[in-house]
Amino acid sequence: MKKSIILAAALALAPGVALADWPGDKPITLVVGYSAGGGTDILARTMAPFLEKYIDGASFVVVNKPGPGGEYGFTETANADPDGYTIGFMNAPAFITLPYERETRYSFDSFAPIANLVTDPATLSVPGDSTIGSLDDFVAEAKAAPSALTIGHQGYGGSMHLSLEGFLDMTETEVTQVPFPGIPPAATALLGGHIAGLVVGAGEASGIGSEDKPIKILGVMSRERLELFPDIPTFAEQGYEIYSGSDRGFAAPKGTPDEIVSKIGEAIEKTLEDPEFLKAAEEQSLPLNYMNKAEYTEYLSEVNTRIGKLWETNPWR
Repeated sequence: MKKSIILAAALALAPGVALADWPGDKPITLVVGYSAGGGTDILARTMAPFLEKYIDGASFVVVNKPGPGGEYGFTETANADPDGYTIGFMNAPAFITLPYERETRYSFDSFAPIANLVTDPATLSVPGDSTIGSLDDFVAEAKAAPSALTIGHQGYGGSMHLSLEGFLDMTETEVTQVPFPGIPPAATALLGGHIAGLVVGAGEASGIGSEDKPIKILGVMSRERLELFPDIPTFAEQGYEIYSGSDRGFAAPKGTPDEIVSKIGEAIEKTLEDPEFLKAAEEQSLPLNYMNKAEYTEYLSEVNTRIGKLWETNPWR
């Protein structure tokens, strides 16, 4: 009799059995592995009220867990109870590269992907007075003087570094890479002529330069031209078929009930169709790129395979 009571109590606490009560009165934690005020944090806080709108009775609390490359936030998400009350912002390829670089408390398989929201394609920029005016010019100069060009990005293993590596491998060129701790110092170095070029996301590139100190964006690693830069050709248009950048999406801890993952995914899809949210995203220059659970899962697997091969042959040089 006692065993039956204990078993019944345990089942009552199981995520699948309690699904009808989700989310109930308990808030859902949305983990961001970066500081408040950053691009990922702003996107999370912009989305939260819309997710509440489309999930009956839900309340979301954004929790910042800043750490090296987002690792603290990814770890927090991976090791949370898979009960539907913790979901995390997954910045790819950052969360994928970290386990290759060092021992982490999570692995690529620690998550249940839900959906991708944003893909910020990489751009390659040079100072406005640079003699380099196109990607062909860039490649020609890099081949003429290997390692002479100094190209900045936001750190080894990050999305922009890997985007640059992909382009260098494709063109069989070499440059001297200069990692920066953030966009402001990298932008200052570019505008001051201290580096020959800079690889950053399109949204970030839009805020660099002025009439007095312009920059030239040589290309965008997107499949189509961006509304943000309608006059700037893609890399593919210039003969370099590479598509790369930084992705921001949602995932839950592995083992989270499929029904809950699906409900969150449906709310995300509705949010990305909401005119009010779309207006806010446009104001923030967010390049939305929705992928549902299946598409996102397949995409992340492809990225993981690509990074694994790159690490074997070229572990961040």
